[in-house]
Amino acid sequence: MSPSLKRRQLLALAGTAPLWLNGCATPAPAGEAPLGWAGIGPTTGGAGARPEHVFDVHDRAGLDAALRLGDTPKIIRVHRFIDLCPDGPEAFRDPAFDFDAFDRAYDPATWGRDDPRGPLEEARRRSARRQAEAAQLRLPSNTTLVGAAPGAGFERGGLLLDKVANIVIRDLRFSDAYDYFPEWQPRDNGHGEWNSEYDNVSLRGAERVWVDHCHFDDGRRPDRLEPVRLGQRVQHHDGLLDITNGSDLVTVSWCRFQAHDKTMLIGSGDGKAGDEGRLRVTLHHNHFHGCKERTPRVRYGRVHVVANLFSAERAEDFGYSLGVGWHSRLFSEHNRWELPPSVPADRLIRRLKGSAFFDRDSRLNGQPVDVLAAWQAAHPGEALTADAGWHPDEAYPAAALRPADPAHLAEQIRAGAGPRRA
Repeated sequence: MSPSLKRRQLLALAGTAPLWLNGCATPAPAGEAPLGWAGIGPTTGGAGARPEHVFDVHDRAGLDAALRLGDTPKIIRVHRFIDLCPDGPEAFRDPAFDFDAFDRAYDPATWGRDDPRGPLEEARRRSARRQAEAAQLRLPSNTTLVGAAPGAGFERGGLLLDKVANIVIRDLRFSDAYDYFPEWQPRDNGHGEWNSEYDNVSLRGAERVWVDHCHFDDGRRPDRLEPVRLGQRVQHHDGLLDITNGSDLVTVSWCRFQAHDKTMLIGSGDGKAGDEGRLRVTLHHNHFHGCKERTPRVRYGRVHVVANLFSAERAEDFGYSLGVGWHSRLFSEHNRWELPPSVPADRLIRRLKGSAFFDRDSRLNGQPVDVLAAWQAAHPGEALTADAGWHPDEAYPAAALRPADPAHLAEQIRAGAGPRRA
């Protein structure tokens, strides 16, 4: 491919013709459907919505009005970058809560390592509940939510898909899901951690979900710039896109995830045995840039990670990509890593109590890499089998996800990931 190849040509190679036509946006063509696990749903979102159930939204009030339609099929076209918490922490802070007083009360030097309790912690929880009512936008079933103008999306909050089904989310930016009142857990990791509540998009018990051509980041307030309180740097962001609580039949495609720590969690906990047989997720043609870890971190699920790009400019911005967790069945193929030379191949995955990981046709900095062999060479005393216990071709037409032009896959993903524009 010559250096002069235009973005539109790369998009055509990638099979991602833009939505934007003459400055306007329309939902995906009627025949367009997700590939991978969401494709066997089927996942149609608000397809077939009556004309009066197609909404053009410019602000929070218009959005809330559209969502009141409930599970009736609907298409919501977003035209603005909507701030879900525009008034800052004082809009939600309980009168009895004070940040400095909280730190004095629960300083480990005097309080110890017991969980916070008492009036200040109760006031923090009331404050957090107030923020959650505004920051978490609950999507009902049978919804298509689509960006209808460049830059459309949501900041200072996120989407919650809780026990719903048949959702399509496309061409939107999700930024800075900022928790003003994070929880202090004094025994987390042995030294205590601040933990926040909100993901940019959170799936909890959701089924048949397609997230496509979206952008995820922490905005202008990354956690690395936050102050240290109670001996630890405060965390105000949780995941960018988490898929938990037995969610199932999900595809995430052509999205860009940028500059985040714990990016994507699939599976809520080792003890959630009810997740067995669920958490079937396909990730294809996504770009994870400067994402330190969990891209994704998997428990239980049959997860197909195919034709994605993982990149970082600095070694300190990369911890690992694929987390092989408890009872996970992770099938990886045709992925690309572009990392500083100091990052060794055995760091591409991390074993987190898992026992199986399959990989083929991956490349690190342009060269073929045997991801599993590199990990095994660095961990000779640990067992990790290449038998994932399932094969994507037996579940859905997986050949459509594999690159037709492997040599230029990374370029195609860079050009095509994220919300589409003309």
